[in-house]
Amino acid sequence: MKVTGIIVEYNPLHNGHLYHLQQTKQVTNCDYVVAVMSGNFVQRGEPAIVNKWARAEAALNAGVDLVIELPVIYSISSAENFAYGAISILNKLNIIDSICFGSESGDIEPLFKIAQILAEEPKEYKNLLKKFLKQGLPYPKAREFALNNYFKDTNNLLQTSNNILGVEYLKALIKLNSNIKPYTIKRIKNNYNDINITSNIASATSIRHNFDNYDLIKTTMPEFSFEIIQREKQLGKGPVNLNNLADLIFYKIRSLTANELSKIHDISEGLENKIKYAAEESSTIEELLNLALSKRYTKTRLQRILLYILLDITKEVYLQTIKEINYIRILAANSKGRKLLKYVKDKELVDIPIIINPSKYDKELLSLDIKATDIYVLGYNNPKYKIAVQDLKNKPILL
Repeated sequence: MKVTGIIVEYNPLHNGHLYHLQQTKQVTNCDYVVAVMSGNFVQRGEPAIVNKWARAEAALNAGVDLVIELPVIYSISSAENFAYGAISILNKLNIIDSICFGSESGDIEPLFKIAQILAEEPKEYKNLLKKFLKQGLPYPKAREFALNNYFKDTNNLLQTSNNILGVEYLKALIKLNSNIKPYTIKRIKNNYNDINITSNIASATSIRHNFDNYDLIKTTMPEFSFEIIQREKQLGKGPVNLNNLADLIFYKIRSLTANELSKIHDISEGLENKIKYAAEESSTIEELLNLALSKRYTKTRLQRILLYILLDITKEVYLQTIKEINYIRILAANSKGRKLLKYVKDKELVDIPIIINPSKYDKELLSLDIKATDIYVLGYNNPKYKIAVQDLKNKPILL
């Protein structure tokens, strides 16, 4: 029995994702595919375009056997913690033989060399990193410069999003001393941040950017994925974005003092004052972000901070919650996935709770994910679907 893990957001699921899944099965020759998927909020610091159950349904239709939710504390974290959380889940299952991720490089070796340095942090590298951080560079840029100096050249490997995530996946495997074997598949056609659709394989960013052009985006997605997105839209449950939650975000920031904001995770160096001022002097999320932007705080990082504010994720809460994965939440499974779950349970391979049908007894474990969904659904257009505690009411998708 060969089981491969993938880490996804499917925001939304498109032809590029389908290509990755097909290539994954071919490269690893696996019998099962297990996906760890972001829930209702994603790593860019935004709500997912449609909810996690709809995206999990699309994953099953694409050929994934089992979909596990990446807890929100990881899904809205930096690339490092996002990757560590997802890899930790796959590692804790004790059945995953390999992982396969997309990258702009398509070559595992140079990415692995970089991951080793980041995991081991030799003194020369640490000194270089400190040097560039002192120059006021944001951490990702300072790290890129430090690695370029350490290796003399990294061929700009850390200038592209999927390479960066790939390095973090590999670093997490090293830190966990995992036996999972990594593979990578070269990303084709559009890049991660492209906003223009130029072929039938486009980035999720470009699809979201052109969401109202149905004829155009339809060419970039499998029919089942397009139909799920359209269904959710017709129900008034999508698309959801930060603007849908703007009033909540402005209320939250304006009701907090600068001192209270300073306790929120990732806010430092007086950023609390800048955010407070920006929220008082602007009326849209775009204006707020533009006023708060700086060399150190990029737009994506600021968007994640807005979500930390919205979810009351203080520095203390973050440190307590991010420590380790302490549950596995199943979002969806097909018949093969259910067979795999039964095998894991019968063999007692996992030493943390596997939550399939959440009950009131799971409330404490799922508390932050429940809060995230409660806030997410307030972004729906249809009031009918804005009810609370949907994490305990919605059953997993079973095909």
